Amino acid sequence: MKKALWLSLLISQLLVIAGFWAWTHTHHAMGNQLTGGVAGKLLAYGRLAGLLAAFGVLLQLTLIGRVRWVERIFGLDRLSRLHHIAGFLLLIVLLAHPFLVNTGHALQAGVGRWAQFLDFCRTWDDVLPAAIGLAIIVVALLLSAVFVAGRIGYETWHATHLLLYIAVILAFGHQLAVGSDFTGNEWFTAYWRGLYIVVVGSFVFYRFIRPLWLFFRHRFIVAGLTLESGDVTSVRIEGRNLEAFHAEAGQFVIVRFLAPGFRWEAHPFSISMRPDGKQIRLTIKGLGDYTRRIPDLKPGTRVIIDGPHGIFTVRRCVSDRVLMIAGGIGITPVRSVAEELVAGGRDVVLLYGNRNGTSVVFERELRDLVAASSGRLKVVCVMSDDAGWPGEKGRIDQDRILRLVPDVRERDVYLCGPPVMMRLIRASLLKLRVPKRRVYYERFAL
Repeated sequence: MKKALWLSLLISQLLVIAGFWAWTHTHHAMGNQLTGGVAGKLLAYGRLAGLLAAFGVLLQLTLIGRVRWVERIFGLDRLSRLHHIAGFLLLIVLLAHPFLVNTGHALQAGVGRWAQFLDFCRTWDDVLPAAIGLAIIVVALLLSAVFVAGRIGYETWHATHLLLYIAVILAFGHQLAVGSDFTGNEWFTAYWRGLYIVVVGSFVFYRFIRPLWLFFRHRFIVAGLTLESGDVTSVRIEGRNLEAFHAEAGQFVIVRFLAPGFRWEAHPFSISMRPDGKQIRLTIKGLGDYTRRIPDLKPGTRVIIDGPHGIFTVRRCVSDRVLMIAGGIGITPVRSVAEELVAGGRDVVLLYGNRNGTSVVFERELRDLVAASSGRLKVVCVMSDDAGWPGEKGRIDQDRILRLVPDVRERDVYLCGPPVMMRLIRASLLKLRVPKRRVYYERFAL
């Protein structure tokens, strides 16, 4: 229901924009531009592309702005994926707007496109800053494609995205200064300003103001580190009044450690222990330059926390019986959710896949949870590359799931692990006729 309401709100905004645009161009001083000459049509549809581009930029800020009332409905990982997809669609209307408008004005003036473009930049208010802003946005979107392909590092990609804030500011002025949709319609201008205030205000609050407010309120610090396995380290974070920091099992936080070599980067990590109002535990695998340095953190290091985020929580569970499937470091949110589910009286089976016995994380904790569960928790470790393992060997697939959990169709399923593993298991669950709406999964990357 909440998703439907949010989507209805989104569609209603598009209809408002299209309605204002259609009225403006059917009542234009030079006649109905939607049915007139080629130049008028190019200008009309070029302005529509501009409006959609600006709205698309605001939508992007909402998708990646960690806005709580949106994130709590869809989950930040899904919003992030939609943000990546929408970025490439946005590129089309961003480029269509100047091309169509420039071509339409060039036809009206009887000059070439280049001459018309130079005239825009020299004599039209705020057009040159908007052109610079557009160039920044295009470069950032192209670099995003390179980042997705793995050709550039996270730091370079993140730095280019910071320039997008400047680009949005540069592009805003020309909309109201020269856009005919606004210059002749004070109601649309007021609506547009209000839209910017709501979206940009929410973005600034949730991305910058709220994390700083939480930092000064709770004074987060690194309280200690524990080596869980060869390359996995748990970081305990404590602070003041943590009972007022309302995190749930299965959620994640985006942390910035204020220490040399860490302070310029913020990364998401899952909460790996059921929150108790006294500490927050993050368990981190050394997968890159940043995460490999985690064991070097010193107790007392201050921490800025953005969050908590995510909907991989017990709130989604509708059944009294649950299957949990984790792969590798994907055990981190699964372990905390399993503890919460068992505490709530649910029957839980956890299938935990690893390459070998030495890569199992939380082995002792899982045994302790099983012992304290009064039979409500069963843990089965499956090793894909350990000939000496006395238990299940191989991969977690359709046949193994059905053999180990024959009532899987009646269970809710929580899934977290490497992307390839999750894709294969989701396909297996679909073949086992587990309803898609009862399969909850979490990805690592934002």
